[in-house]
Amino acid sequence: MKLKSKLSIVGLAFLSGLAGAFVFLAFIAPNPVTEVIREVPAQVEQTSYTNSAYNNAVINSVDFREAAEASVHSVVYVKNIQRSRRNQSYFEMIFGGRQGGNNDGVAIGSGSGVIYSSDGYIITNNHVIKGADAIEIQHEKRTYRAKLVGTDPKMDIAVLKIDAQNLPAIDIAKSSDVRVGDWVLAVGNPFNLTSTVTAGIVSAIGSSANSVRENFPIELYIQTDAAINPGNSGGALVNTYGELVGINTSIISRTGSYAGYGFAVPSDIVVKIVEDLKKYRVVQKAYTGAEVEEIDEALAKEYGINNLEGVFVNSIRRSGAADKAGLEPGDVVRRINNREVLSKASFDEIINAKSPGDEVTLQYVRNNRTYETSLTLENILGNTNILDRDNSLDEDDIYFSDYLGAQFRNLTNSEKEELGTKYGALITKIDQRRGFFRKLNDIAEGEIILAVNGRYVASPKGLARYIEDYYGRIYFDIIDETGNKRRETYRFN
Repeated sequence: MKLKSKLSIVGLAFLSGLAGAFVFLAFIAPNPVTEVIREVPAQVEQTSYTNSAYNNAVINSVDFREAAEASVHSVVYVKNIQRSRRNQSYFEMIFGGRQGGNNDGVAIGSGSGVIYSSDGYIITNNHVIKGADAIEIQHEKRTYRAKLVGTDPKMDIAVLKIDAQNLPAIDIAKSSDVRVGDWVLAVGNPFNLTSTVTAGIVSAIGSSANSVRENFPIELYIQTDAAINPGNSGGALVNTYGELVGINTSIISRTGSYAGYGFAVPSDIVVKIVEDLKKYRVVQKAYTGAEVEEIDEALAKEYGINNLEGVFVNSIRRSGAADKAGLEPGDVVRRINNREVLSKASFDEIINAKSPGDEVTLQYVRNNRTYETSLTLENILGNTNILDRDNSLDEDDIYFSDYLGAQFRNLTNSEKEELGTKYGALITKIDQRRGFFRKLNDIAEGEIILAVNGRYVASPKGLARYIEDYYGRIYFDIIDETGNKRRETYRFN
């Protein structure tokens, strides 16, 4: 074969390879841009119902048109825009390196949101806008750039603000009036389509659905079998009057498709979060100063409790709100502000809708006798002050060690600035009845452990775990309540 023919064949093969690489990258290869939407993909559904003749007959007797019309105009499309590396060109893949130009692309995720007020406050899920470099709101053919007001990651709620007036704010109902079996609609705006509506019933509230919650992080929720599809996160769960009773947040599915379990954050909690974020930029969480737990048959038998309603008080923080109100370990709280406490979920829902400094009336049972007391709720620091971002903490900043019999918490930003340190954990409680720390007579509540054996304390849990596992000589660098530093040395056997 002539050299010219061989070169022609080689050249043709090379060009064919380039063409094949181009077709693969342009039309076949998956886009490596990270998906922002949390839910698993599923087809967008129209109104969905349980597939039985009985339920179809019941549904035909219920008119959802009023609820849909009252709510769909208050639901918006939320676009999460993130900077991300774009695909390499086929030249870059084959030859390596860049061929010039900007290699930054854009990742776009999306979800739904609900108009909270006519002046432009929008509610959505924290996971919908998490990591966003820019957020856009689209509502009835108009596009707005949104500012992030604040978030409550634990409850998966975020509040946005757009520059607009006279928006159709949704009407809000009390989620405390919602009951299992109530009809509800899930309203969303997935993929910037016209608002979609799916119907179902409330199938559980709070911890009564623990068997299907799997790893769902929110403890206070309304469970529904109304289909909540991808893109519907942050949308509205409404009653048959079109009033908001919850913010849709997630589905539970083992198969990757809708399986009958959707969850929403109750509107009573949502309103509290929104108002706090608007006013303080941080949620003002309230605490009773007591640790409570669900009452099951074993607990009731052990402590001689007559029925399973209410919550069992298993510990009290010394000088905390519950202690000052006269509560004791072993008490059973049955009512708060004349509302029945049927479970820990209902207890938490009532308290989470309150603020530090609010007074509540508790009805509780002790030794088969019923008592009533007033309790002034406190913040996470143990007082009734309203906290700003520099003084706020959350539950993850506090750790109690059963073995040590001590509770530690992180320092606030203000405390760190005042002390001139980035490290340390405050001792908030030492149990004088049990635990190892009560034996360390030279260390007291209210003092700060700055370092252990020369290692700075970065977290309460890390501090506790280190001490629990340690043997031999150990020394603590302490800052007392007056700001003075000292060192205490012990030997652990």
